[in-house]
Amino acid sequence: MGFLRYVLGPKLYMEYGMGMKMYEPNGLEKFGDQILSTLNLVWNIGFYSSPIIATMLYRRGYFVMDSITTLAKISTSIGIIVFISMVMRGLGRSQSASYTKMIKAMEMLKSPKTEEEGKRALRMFDFEFKSWGVDFDVKNLQSDDKKKCQALDKNSTRSFRFATLPCEIAAYIAIQTFGIRMIFPGSVKLLQSYMRPMLISGRAKLIEEENGKRHKIKTADSNDIDTIFVDNRQKSPNGKTLVICSEGNAGFYEIGIVGTPLALNYSILGWNHPGFEGSTGTPFPEQDKNAIEAVVQFAIYELGFSVEDIILYGWSIGGYASLWAASCFPDVKGVILDATFDDILYLAQPRMPASLGGVVRIAIREYCNLNNSELAQNYHGPISLIRRTEDEVIAEDMQLDTNRGNFLALSILKYRYPYIFQTSQLNRCKQVLSKPLEIRNYTGIWERFIICGCIFTFYCILFKASDDDLCLSRLITFASDQGKKYPMSIGEDYTDDVRHQMADFLLRKHFRDFKSSHCTQLPTEYFNIPFDIPVEQGFVFT
Repeated sequence: MGFLRYVLGPKLYMEYGMGMKMYEPNGLEKFGDQILSTLNLVWNIGFYSSPIIATMLYRRGYFVMDSITTLAKISTSIGIIVFISMVMRGLGRSQSASYTKMIKAMEMLKSPKTEEEGKRALRMFDFEFKSWGVDFDVKNLQSDDKKKCQALDKNSTRSFRFATLPCEIAAYIAIQTFGIRMIFPGSVKLLQSYMRPMLISGRAKLIEEENGKRHKIKTADSNDIDTIFVDNRQKSPNGKTLVICSEGNAGFYEIGIVGTPLALNYSILGWNHPGFEGSTGTPFPEQDKNAIEAVVQFAIYELGFSVEDIILYGWSIGGYASLWAASCFPDVKGVILDATFDDILYLAQPRMPASLGGVVRIAIREYCNLNNSELAQNYHGPISLIRRTEDEVIAEDMQLDTNRGNFLALSILKYRYPYIFQTSQLNRCKQVLSKPLEIRNYTGIWERFIICGCIFTFYCILFKASDDDLCLSRLITFASDQGKKYPMSIGEDYTDDVRHQMADFLLRKHFRDFKSSHCTQLPTEYFNIPFDIPVEQGFVFT
């Protein structure tokens, strides 16, 4: 049994301690590992090209009884090679001091008396995450806390038509095979194998330099989610706020967006989508939603953050997970969406042949309906959007007027302020968004003190405040009297000129341009707590 631990144990990547040190296998382990890695690569290539291989084998007559003997011999030969390679790998590992220490730490997990000590010892190693124990299981929560979004999770039911049956079947096969992997290329094992050295290095930097801690979270659908937590609560006032970072469709927390809030000394919690690196499962929307729910619950019940101290930060396709979490936990401090689209259908259709338009629509709407515009209506808290002006992913030929972030911003503002964003204002905003937004030096002088109701408006008029200050005063006056519940009926009696003024103000308060391509790291000056209407009672100077 002891030797089996070395044979079947996890692959060791790195040892921490007095400076991080990449694990170097000896000759015997390296040779056995190389054979197994090659076979695994061949298997992955065979899996993705299986329709072609199956067709070739069928044409050559391998799917008949006479060929079973040949196939059995090939399978047996491969099995023997795998067995010998694993024994060689185990022998090599048993001679390694680092592996011996790691195996001893894993043995300590078996006893409740030494479990905590074993976990501390294991944190000194970076190895295949499937062998790490579960740190937080959503199923262990009280029933009231397990599922926050049952009321929101309404699956649309479509009437079945026999005429569309071929398209239904084609859509199901397509999304279950290559479709979901085209939408989430980060779940492709070949890509992960290629990127593994970068992922290990990025993870090591977070652990060694930022004192990050890796955790495994088990979701409601029994997936294991790979996370990293950096606690800056004792380091900076910003550290009292936790930023939960949701990566893009080929992003990993190891080399992803966590760097921006970390540079500002926020506490961060990064996680990998189902099927990405250490996370199990497949990144279908249901599994992704269960994952982000579990991550937020882990932050609240295990890490000790209040909902009001959490910012949800989503990049690209990660905006969907962030908006879903905001729908489940509406009291979060805010949502920041960077390079995010309105509806994935409008990104998928232009990239596929026009003749497959019906199949693409069914596949997206039935199995991967990432509709951020619709989902954003369930969240009524502070939100801000960042647009990449040279975005090559969610815009056609990097044209600003085709950037799907424009449509997301306008759909959110139209829902929240329907009487301000009418047809005339929406058309005007579309024209504004067809060019880079001009930066205004808005000082926010009136936000230096808190005044409620018409008193604020009086001061703005008395001191000839700017248009932006007048717009803010209107919002504060209305919200103080009527509340901040969306959709907000402010603007019903406004003239077109005032609506234009308010629409321009609200657009700039919720939307910002960053001159960059899709995958560039966001600079710290663009990471700000989202705008919220300041509604307080009283009159307080600062």
